[in-house]
Amino acid sequence: MNKPKKTHTDVLRINVGFLLNQGAGYRRTINLDFPGSIQADDFLINDLQGDVRLSRTPQGVLVQGMLQATTRLECVRCLTAFEFPYEVEISELFIPEELYDPTEYGPSEEPNLIHEDGSIDLAPIIREEGILATPMQARCKPDCKGLCAQCGQNLNEGQCDCDAEPVDPRLAPLRALLEQMEDDED
Repeated sequence: MNKPKKTHTDVLRINVGFLLNQGAGYRRTINLDFPGSIQADDFLINDLQGDVRLSRTPQGVLVQGMLQATTRLECVRCLTAFEFPYEVEISELFIPEELYDPTEYGPSEEPNLIHEDGSIDLAPIIREEGILATPMQARCKPDCKGLCAQCGQNLNEGQCDCDAEPVDPRLAPLRALLEQMEDDED
């Protein structure tokens, strides 16, 4: 199996300089389709696709869109790596660097900037939204059986040969009832 090529985040830099020469209300839709992987700092974005609408506003450029991607996670139960699909909704205003006045913003309110070369960088936004979309305890599938506590066998792939755990004598009648119910189902 071929591994997808990792791409630098520069593919998520979009030139919006042409929009700055247009009047407020001008719009353009851009299709993003990046098969493979994009490494955004500590987060891997795989198979990114979707449409982004760029709208010229009096303040700058409003970027809106819905993107789909996957990221590689490890199941908390069986430790198997799997691709987790997620969606990212973007609605961010970018202002030209020359209009940025640090006194208007607090330290945690730094705006998104349109760089002097007329480009914007979507990588930090997609990275942040991707991290927020991933669950804290990811499972490869909802009914993952996990690993055997004694031998480490992945129970999704089959049962192991370990002896059943010793039953507390006080719970033996419940164990017998459970086994009887399982036999009745067969």
